[in-house]
Amino acid sequence: MLFFNFYVMSDEIKLTITGLVYNQSVAGTYGLVMSEVYGSRRFSVMIGEPEAQSIALKLNNKVSARPLTHDLIRNLLNALDAVLQKVLIYDMVNDVFYSELYVNRAGKTLVIDARTSDAVALAVRCDCPIYIKSDIMNVVGTEINIAAASEGDKEEDIRLDELDSGDLARFSSEELEKLLAKALEEEGYELAAVIRDMINKKAESSEF
Repeated sequence: MLFFNFYVMSDEIKLTITGLVYNQSVAGTYGLVMSEVYGSRRFSVMIGEPEAQSIALKLNNKVSARPLTHDLIRNLLNALDAVLQKVLIYDMVNDVFYSELYVNRAGKTLVIDARTSDAVALAVRCDCPIYIKSDIMNVVGTEINIAAASEGDKEEDIRLDELDSGDLARFSSEELEKLLAKALEEEGYELAAVIRDMINKKAESSEF
């Protein structure tokens, strides 16, 4: 790990995956929501359904019957004694994100161009960190303040597509009911199911 830190630049921001949201406007695509680890900004990357399923499988600790493409790449890296050190989102052109894989083998670091969706799917399998250039984050990042929004009647200001289960857990049952109504109104049925599950979970916990 100390060896890897040499390759982390000061203008790179570490990211975490916040969730996957089905894109209602473009069939067969998902929004991969990513957040900065040490901050409150988020952004979304549009990815295809196969890549979204690949990421979701790993995040949910599920294993496919046969290796998927990203499993195969990880297995190849392991067989070649190569280590994926980090993924870096280094550019954005016409709303398309560009990423690089930093692979170390025999003390030499190789930088390989990759689609962001593939890079993230591989990163979650290799347990390697994901970064974005700070100048890109300054353009695409959106500030999220769930705590402030939940203190008052500001449900209309909350972006439903930027909420995950961790955010929902901070809301009261009454606030969740309002968010559920809003999700249904906007035809966000997958999110509505998640909100409904959180409401039921809170109701069950209150019984004890």
